[in-house]
Amino acid sequence: MLKETAIVLEYQSGKAKVKCQSQSACGACAAQHTCGASALSELTGEKGEHIFWITTITPLKVGQLVEIGLEERSLIFSALVVYIAPLFTILLSTVIAEKLFSHELISALFIFSCTALSFLAIHTYSKKFSKTRHYQPILLKVL
Repeated sequence: MLKETAIVLEYQSGKAKVKCQSQSACGACAAQHTCGASALSELTGEKGEHIFWITTITPLKVGQLVEIGLEERSLIFSALVVYIAPLFTILLSTVIAEKLFSHELISALFIFSCTALSFLAIHTYSKKFSKTRHYQPILLKVL
């Protein structure tokens, strides 16, 4: 179980809106001033805040600290789908394009189209499965 501390932003009859702050290794890294990842995060202004809705029978108060958790298998499966599916799509569409088309531009358009469709399928798939219980963070304890 992956665990994270969060703060309650809102609570309404069994549903709580919580915000957690991602921990970054950049703060403790000696190369943070020369690192591209650190510079990019400063440039985009992303602070790593994530807001979730969790279902709970425990009444919560705004500003209260809670510990939320997410099953590891859901995170691993999500990463697998997001990274491996487009890679296999590119490889498979390249093989198919090589057999079907003789012009390289048409082959490239075919490969690009197939890859774009794979991202669209992943987006649709993620919306469907994000509502299942395994992909929802749960309240572990009130701190």
